Amino acid sequence: MTAVPLAAPPRRRGPVAHTAARIGRVNLLYLAWFWAVVAPSFAVVTLVLARIGGSVDAAVILYSRHGAIWFPFAQAIALVATYLPVHAAAGMTRRTFARATLVVAVGTGLAYAAVLSALAALERELHHAAGWGWRVTDALLASEVSPPGLLLADLALTCVVANVSGLLVGAAYQRLGGWWGTLALPLTAGPVVAVLTLLGGVGDGGPPGRLSWAAATPALLGSLLVVTVVAAAYAAVVTRTPVRPVTR
Repeated sequence: MTAVPLAAPPRRRGPVAHTAARIGRVNLLYLAWFWAVVAPSFAVVTLVLARIGGSVDAAVILYSRHGAIWFPFAQAIALVATYLPVHAAAGMTRRTFARATLVVAVGTGLAYAAVLSALAALERELHHAAGWGWRVTDALLASEVSPPGLLLADLALTCVVANVSGLLVGAAYQRLGGWWGTLALPLTAGPVVAVLTLLGGVGDGGPPGRLSWAAATPALLGSLLVVTVVAAAYAAVVTRTPVRPVTR
């Protein structure tokens, strides 16, 4: 008789990976819908401006950065409010929820930044093909003369801090209630403004550090520190948040 090899049992994902995968699929769906609406809309705006003025020399698509910041920010707030009770009712821990949602928040922010960077690169090539200029007129650390990759780093930090701050806002409302959660907004949502200020600079001269990675490093590291502090604060708050039972 010949031995029949037994098939190895399928590997089961851990609770953090399982939770992150479920939430991540929803976020990716929202991301796809967001850019499916935003990208054609900004293309139409560019054509209208070109029709009126004869040419467009601004990086129009980069103005969608504000939507890429605040749309996922609002999603993150709703995520904590709606999914945390369900997560706890399924027998999983708040620590698992904190880790999974932070993974998703960072991944979602990076995804939005990557798509916007790719669209900006495409827009630049299309402008040059049409004989137009292409310059960054929004308040960003990176500009049209910055080294490769600096724009992506800039957008990644702003999008990630928005997602993580949204989680912190949602956790604060769950932990503190409506009144105190609202009063805490300068601390919970304020980091988004802090990073935008660090990367966008102050004044008409534009932010320093556009011309090299070395000059941009202080603003980038400061923003990364803000993201780290917000993530730690969120994990501390959400793991101490009492979860109300889900009622039908």
